[in-house]
Amino acid sequence: MTTNKITRIIALVAVTSAVTGVGFLLTAPIPLIPGAIHWRVLAFLPCVFGILLGPYTGFFAGAIGNTLWAIMGGYFNLATPIFDLIGVGLTGYIPGKFVHPEELKNWKGLAKASLISLLSGIIMVPIVAVGFELVGVAPFMSAVYLLALSDLPPIVVGTPIVSAFLLPILESKGLTRLRW
Repeated sequence: MTTNKITRIIALVAVTSAVTGVGFLLTAPIPLIPGAIHWRVLAFLPCVFGILLGPYTGFFAGAIGNTLWAIMGGYFNLATPIFDLIGVGLTGYIPGKFVHPEELKNWKGLAKASLISLLSGIIMVPIVAVGFELVGVAPFMSAVYLLALSDLPPIVVGTPIVSAFLLPILESKGLTRLRW
């Protein structure tokens, strides 16, 4: 990899992480378990970044972005750097690994993006819930239920819509070629 490409990848990771963290902070006003789980209308951001910019970019957008949200919002706890980081990171990595930008140009690809993103969310929920249980923030089953309620609907609906909207913009800038 050239130094220029590495610099661009680092910049994309920084920007997508910041957008995710600030987006989560600004759009998570409804606490389901105060200090732990909030309804997040932008839960799809790591999925979108993973699909459009690559699985590793998606992973770091989710992992670092969620950690930034927890720090900025005052929700950081001992589960954040392990369970939240891995769980939310996977919501960016899995769609990015199994859905490619060119697939978003028809309804089958958009449906695939929605279903794979849903799967990543279903994998994320118990990982994060275990962390909440271990640090005493929320009982496992309550956390599973409320995380599914807060994150899965936006992931299923938002991922294909926002991905399809952003695809031509990012393609015109050559950013989808930087998938990492």
